[in-house]
Amino acid sequence: MRRKPVSITAVHPSPRQGGPLSVLFSGHSQTEPEHRMGPQRLDYILIHTVMEGTGWFRCRDRHYDLGPGDSFVILPGEMHSYQSSAGTPWRYRWVAFRGSEAERWLAAAGIDADHPILNGGADVALKAMNEIERTFRKKEWTADWEAEAWLKLAFSAWAKANRPDGPPVTASKKSIAAAEADRAARWLQAQAASSVSIARMAQELGYHRTYLTKLFHQEIGVSPVRYLQQLRMDRAKLLLLEPLSVEEVARSVGYADPLYFSKSFKKWFGMTPSEYRKQS
Repeated sequence: MRRKPVSITAVHPSPRQGGPLSVLFSGHSQTEPEHRMGPQRLDYILIHTVMEGTGWFRCRDRHYDLGPGDSFVILPGEMHSYQSSAGTPWRYRWVAFRGSEAERWLAAAGIDADHPILNGGADVALKAMNEIERTFRKKEWTADWEAEAWLKLAFSAWAKANRPDGPPVTASKKSIAAAEADRAARWLQAQAASSVSIARMAQELGYHRTYLTKLFHQEIGVSPVRYLQQLRMDRAKLLLLEPLSVEEVARSVGYADPLYFSKSFKKWFGMTPSEYRKQS
């Protein structure tokens, strides 16, 4: 039994102007047989994801036949047209947006005017579009955040489907090593207040301890242990300027034993925490 044609659009109740991302509207439609749009140009990005039926999309003199699970991307300024079939017309959802952040997402996902078709990721994308539509209908002041969050989930699904191995790697081995060393340094920064070990860091980052230690020293200039000590001592100096006890400062920088902390601090700076506090 053929579905009755219907088209519903929910518009953002109060979109931001000129920001890095603005979701404009979202909707869904059961198209009529041979329903056609275009040729036309838009000044925003519009993505359709097909739920049921078949049809075609044309852009830059290229013809694409599309069915359930496929998405087609219309980019600003690109002449295009699309039409549902006569026998099994499309049922689809869509979302429209613009902004520099959106352009960056498109590029990362490998989407451009010469590659406007996405095969896969439809389950997540369709749910996201539905939630964006519902969000706009509620007209709540948090619509921006909610719509952006759902759109990011849709992009994540599309990007994984379009580029399962991620964007092409163009960086040199040296820059890759630097990036991994930086990731290790940020891990240490996040764990500086906890009791951690280099073995645990290597395990969580997916490297052998010896290899990661060598890579870290090569790129950062010090060993991971030395880097962590420096990080903790620098934080301790700042905390000693606050109305905290030495014991509280010690715990805040990952030392369970205040006496061991005091000895480490003196070895590092040539004075005890109490002496440093008096002269500061």
